[in-house]
Amino acid sequence: MLNSNFVKLAETLNKLCVKGYNTIDKSDIFDCLKSDFSLEWDNEILMQEINTLVTNKFIILKYQDEEVVCLAFTEMGEELINRINIARQEVQKTKKPNKKDQGVQSEKPVATSFDLSVSASQNAIMSSLSPKVTANTDNKKTLKTFLIGLLGGILGGGISGAIITLLVLFL
Repeated sequence: MLNSNFVKLAETLNKLCVKGYNTIDKSDIFDCLKSDFSLEWDNEILMQEINTLVTNKFIILKYQDEEVVCLAFTEMGEELINRINIARQEVQKTKKPNKKDQGVQSEKPVATSFDLSVSASQNAIMSSLSPKVTANTDNKKTLKTFLIGLLGGILGGGISGAIITLLVLFL
């Protein structure tokens, strides 16, 4: 499940990583989390969140010790980062900044779910990251599309088979 710590850590690791495996000082991760999101984590919380990323197959953890972690983003992890960036851009495009919000906007953390205590833009970011639930009307359209495709396959296969049979008989 996506939660704010999950997203914040993914963004922080993306900021500190390059392509491939990266050996990162835990102190650098703590510094980025504090400066970007005003979070103060200890080693235990950091490792729990890293293990969450590993469990969800967003990163590969090669090794860790008391001071450093060595990890790499997977394709799914890179896709997560792309989706987070796209969601942030969409929210910034749709939000018309007020004079009050202009200075405060960058200081707010990302929302983890629909939460009344955070701004609407943060909820929009998280909603664009979560999978979309489709309505029942989409199932009817999918069934109709499937049946049309099946009919086309049967007719196309029958016609092709008839042509091949005629060619074999007459040639």
